[in-house]
Amino acid sequence: MNPLVLQASNTTPYIDFNPSENRLTISGYSRPENVRDFYMPVLDWLESFSNELKSKMLKEAQIQPIEFQFKLVYFNSSSAKFLYDIIIILNQIQKAKVPLNINWYYDKDDSELREAGEDLSELAQVPFNFVTY
Repeated sequence: MNPLVLQASNTTPYIDFNPSENRLTISGYSRPENVRDFYMPVLDWLESFSNELKSKMLKEAQIQPIEFQFKLVYFNSSSAKFLYDIIIILNQIQKAKVPLNINWYYDKDDSELREAGEDLSELAQVPFNFVTY
């Protein structure tokens, strides 16, 4: 599967989904003008990736752990809905018994960003590792 790389802008995060390295990262600011246009290709890619992983699991293939990193500095409420959708796909991946680590990075002085991660983790019933920087 081809990687998905989207460069960051003043309003959109950097997306680096690299399946060959088992690393998927979203970082920066997420406040796109048209959040749906930005996130739909991301969700489509993740769905395809999820289906590929599930297929490998059915064949009893050995899969190295996947690292998903949320390294957001800020996201608006419109982005939150799509981040939740991403986490739901990650939940499906975990339910297929694919080893997955989700890391939520936040500034040690930014309790709001940590709480937002805790809320998303709880809503989607997916455990996160919380990492300060």
